Amino acid sequence: MEKPRTFLGWAGLVFALTVIAVIVMVAASIAFVFVVGVAIVGAVITLLLLLAKRGDRD
Repeated sequence: MEKPRTFLGWAGLVFALTVIAVIVMVAASIAFVFVVGVAIVGAVITLLLLLAKRGDRD
């Protein structure tokens, strides 16, 4: 990759890197929401299974 020679070239490079960083941050936040959702669903299922098992003993 060739280095930019003008200020506008550097500004374009910085702009492109900023756009890439924003895309990565949005993708990471979507993945985080997905992981949190899966964790909450797993916790609810575990709690229901524990309560059902406890109800069998009584």
